[in-house]
Amino acid sequence: MKSLVAFITFCSSVTLAAPHPATSSSAFTAPEKGLYFLHKGFTLKTEGTNWVPVANSEESLLDTVRFAPRDNQTEGSLSIRTDKVAKNASLELYTRKWMRDYPNYGFEVISAKNFTLNGSPALVVDMLSRSKNKQIRQVVLKNEDRVAIMTCLDDKARFTKALQSCNQIMKTFAWTPPETMPAKR
Repeated sequence: MKSLVAFITFCSSVTLAAPHPATSSSAFTAPEKGLYFLHKGFTLKTEGTNWVPVANSEESLLDTVRFAPRDNQTEGSLSIRTDKVAKNASLELYTRKWMRDYPNYGFEVISAKNFTLNGSPALVVDMLSRSKNKQIRQVVLKNEDRVAIMTCLDDKARFTKALQSCNQIMKTFAWTPPETMPAKR
């Protein structure tokens, strides 16, 4: 009987494990649980939405994670980019320098507002693309020397629906303390 209990315990732990350590197929690091992005310095949950992480098909200099609806019925997306900044840099100065460039790229800033998200200072910026019929919401968060830029994007006609899922996911964003992040090799 003891060997049966040991076998069942072993099998259940193996079925929850990823075939390779630190891969997304582990039940413990599923995006719904929010732990998948610990190595990037934050947690984020997709629970309650039908949005899932999307593999990047292109090489990028930016450290970006992208989500899209599982059903592919919309072109909506949510991307999260992280960046390092000086500890004493203010969120306003960081965002002001690139917000000035938005009109040059065809974006009209509708509103910008400071708020707090899960204890971190944040800025929300709503924009319209003048030429591509797109609407965008960016939420920028700062924690010490780290910044996260979350960008929700969809066609103007479908943006309200996409924004509901984006907001639900963005509200779960939480920085992980540096001491809990895996060591870089």
